[in-house]
Amino acid sequence: MLVVKQIRFYSLILFIICLLGACNIKRHVPSNSYLLVKNNVHLPKETQVDKSKVESVIRQRPNHRTLGFRLKLRAYNAIDSAKVEKDKKRLLSRYKRKNKRRLKRQKRINERRIKRALKHGEDFYTPKVIELKDTIDPKLPIRGRIKYGYGEAPVIYNPSLTQTSKEQIELFMQKKGYFNASVRTDPDLKDKKKRAKVDYHIVPGDLYFVDSIFLRNENATIIGIYNKFMNESEQALIPPFRFDADALGKMRKDLSEYMKNNAIYGFKESYISYEIDTLSHDKNIKVAVDIAKRYVGNDENQVLKPFASTIVRNVTFHLLDTITYDGNFKIKELDPRGIVLGPYDQVPTFDTLRYDWYDGRNAQLRTATFVYNGELTTKAELIEFQNYLEETNYYKGKFLPESYSRLLNMGVFKTVKPEIQENEDNTIDVHYYLTPQKQQSFSFEPKGTHANSYLGVSTSFNYQNRNLFRKGQRLKISFSGGFESQPEIFASSAEENVLQDGTRSFNTLEFGPSFELDVPGLFPISMNRLSKNQNPTTTFSAAYNFQQQPYFKRQTVQLNYLWKFYDIFRTQVFTVGIPLIGGIQFVRIDKTEAFESQLQQQNDLFLINAYSNQAIYKDAAVTYSFTNPDLKQGTITFNYGFNFDMAGMIVGLITKDKAENSNGFKTFLGQRYSQFIRLDNQFTLHQYLNNQSLHYRLQLGAGVPLENNGLNLPFDYSFFGGGSIDNRGFRARSLGPGAYKYYLDSNRTVTQLGDMRLGASFEYRFKISKLFEGAFFTDVGNVWTYNEDPNRPGGQISKDFYKQLSVSSGIGVRLDFTFLIVRLDLGIPLRNPALPDNAKWIFQDKQPYIQEGIDRWGKNPDTGEYYYKDLMPNPFRPQLHIAIGYPF
Repeated sequence: MLVVKQIRFYSLILFIICLLGACNIKRHVPSNSYLLVKNNVHLPKETQVDKSKVESVIRQRPNHRTLGFRLKLRAYNAIDSAKVEKDKKRLLSRYKRKNKRRLKRQKRINERRIKRALKHGEDFYTPKVIELKDTIDPKLPIRGRIKYGYGEAPVIYNPSLTQTSKEQIELFMQKKGYFNASVRTDPDLKDKKKRAKVDYHIVPGDLYFVDSIFLRNENATIIGIYNKFMNESEQALIPPFRFDADALGKMRKDLSEYMKNNAIYGFKESYISYEIDTLSHDKNIKVAVDIAKRYVGNDENQVLKPFASTIVRNVTFHLLDTITYDGNFKIKELDPRGIVLGPYDQVPTFDTLRYDWYDGRNAQLRTATFVYNGELTTKAELIEFQNYLEETNYYKGKFLPESYSRLLNMGVFKTVKPEIQENEDNTIDVHYYLTPQKQQSFSFEPKGTHANSYLGVSTSFNYQNRNLFRKGQRLKISFSGGFESQPEIFASSAEENVLQDGTRSFNTLEFGPSFELDVPGLFPISMNRLSKNQNPTTTFSAAYNFQQQPYFKRQTVQLNYLWKFYDIFRTQVFTVGIPLIGGIQFVRIDKTEAFESQLQQQNDLFLINAYSNQAIYKDAAVTYSFTNPDLKQGTITFNYGFNFDMAGMIVGLITKDKAENSNGFKTFLGQRYSQFIRLDNQFTLHQYLNNQSLHYRLQLGAGVPLENNGLNLPFDYSFFGGGSIDNRGFRARSLGPGAYKYYLDSNRTVTQLGDMRLGASFEYRFKISKLFEGAFFTDVGNVWTYNEDPNRPGGQISKDFYKQLSVSSGIGVRLDFTFLIVRLDLGIPLRNPALPDNAKWIFQDKQPYIQEGIDRWGKNPDTGEYYYKDLMPNPFRPQLHIAIGYPF
């Protein structure tokens, strides 16, 4: 109830501050002062500098704008600070009263505990300590959180900051090669309006170019690697090029990484410096690259150690545990040696194993030393397989974080601590300190679900073994069950019933066990035969699912045998199924007589095919996902993923000479099988800007049902439109297909499916408070059928598909509970592709739509009222979606 009240309160405040005339934005601007409303940067077009980067160095910027409005400033001005102080005093008084009551309660409890201890003859008791409210630094009241947390004080024009900005712009221009740039500031102060605008006029002057860049160093190894860098690296700056301090800084960083990745241990970016020669009379610059000498040791015993190619001498893995030790480790090992371990001390190791795998190719590379206690908790070959810093091989700086990532991603070790020890010669010793995590665990997970845009509740009981047979195999066994709200399959003609179909109570029971085993490597290929550049895992999984709805009982058995390939840092995952056995799915549906009768009565071949027994044998099952979180220094994240499935081809060859059954389909092992090809793509881009963000998504999917499949894809592989994670102006699974006029169909179904999908979404999110986040969104898209469906005319894909796109927009509120995000989205359909021409948009005349209803349904002769008023839904009715998590 409290959360509902907060939502209402915040909504009211937002509504007020969004009104432009709600309050004067200059309310808190002192007399003889000005509100800074705009900075204008005037830069000649031919200048080779990004204007937005010039603006970023200005020290004083106007108040933040949201969709063109200064909402933060208005929120600050809308709330009286005196009232906030009164709220704080009232809150503080309330806290003091609560603390007084809590202290009295604490005293009563402790008095009872003392009496109880004395009664039992005990000379001690455990005192009760009740947490008190913070009266020294109490949290702000709601009005204070809006004013000082979300709100923003007015930015008052400051001439000294304008002068500092002028100097910063000139310095920035110099770093970009305009050494003689000058900036003139022109403040425009409006006394009546109390507003200030500042114009920065930039005269860039001449642009300087680097015509020579050279290394000054006597170390032959360094000279050779530097020349290699200049010849091979894409980051090397080759003269002539425009002088740019940032570009030189980037080259400095890249050169440092290049040195470390070419066996130069101990190299740092700080060793590289530039000397810029601008004394020539022309506009050409000479740049000297200096690399400092390296000294090792402390201040008193520093010695010069020239840079040289470094080789890995020894690799040692320390397994810091006593899990497999037989007996009392303290009595047998520590006490005789006089070792006393503190609570944070590292567990010592006393057993040693020298691992050396040899097959005639890599006798000196796949070797390592293992130190442990009792018995290795994980096979040596598996641990060594994750290491790139191999003995007798050259050192590369990138190999250490890559090895660390590989070891941690095994899921076997709780902590991984790599260390490198430098030797007197040009060799290093590599040590990995590994702490195994708990091998087995049980968990109970109640949760809210949001599958296919329908809310539900479920719970699962899980068992997990992270290191089965000491081979890094991860076993997970789960049993889950729950309830979900699914719509009616056949819609009523009455508008109110149709609209209620998407918000029914929990009417679906679902439960079943699942099993998953992840095996390192490509089973059955031996791991010793694999290259370390591969990071594969074999997954075996099986699941049984039972689903009961009012119309049918559905049982699904799923079997998978997959090979997964990861890159080093798991930003890319490529999964491929073994042909025929890589993905097998059996679906059995037991329909009620009434449901079966209605299906046959409508003779809807698409629905009959969707709700039928099927077997799927995948010839190809390929998935790929890519994430790049580092675009624009981490402010942009890009994701791409696709799923490709091809099923039934091999089975089709096996059964090509077999006769069809009574329904016209061929069977395999007594069960009809599906044949189809399907590809689904999704692109998402997330751009983060302080307390706001922009999000984009594009979905492209298409499937082709083949000979033994029927007219459409299997239900689980079909595409759906509408709902809280798709086009939010429409109910879940109600959109499309194509231009199908559902409102003229007395036998229409609530669930519409398609074989192809095109969708795009944009969402703007902004922080309101720590708990609340707002959003504006727009969704575009539709689904289509590959074959003509006589029950859904206009649903087949055609060359005019782009004219059949729906458009919706709306607003949303998200409640961020850290562990859970609850989302409320109100979507308004702006364009409905099913409607007749000149009536598809919400702002267009509705008469063509009404006339279609009149022509289709006619008039009631008894009342004289047109039937369409009761039979046809409002095509532009807003939809409220309650969901869990972000839509994308």
